[in-house]
Amino acid sequence: MVVRVDRDRCIGSGMCAISVPAALALGPDGLARPLAGYASGGAELTPELAEAVEFCPVEALVLHSARGGHRIAPAE
Repeated sequence: MVVRVDRDRCIGSGMCAISVPAALALGPDGLARPLAGYASGGAELTPELAEAVEFCPVEALVLHSARGGHRIAPAE
């Protein structure tokens, strides 16, 4: 899984970083950033990661397949 953060939407609530600190963190600018990128194969899909994406208050997080890049969550 690859987590993408829409930095124009992100408000830095921090709920994602609290939910999955192994996959997401708040950067120095206060906005969410993924800790694993395409080069490392992305993050493992866990229930916590899926919940963080679903519960983002501004829908700034999107999960994509590391292989093929298709969108997984949230549903379009």
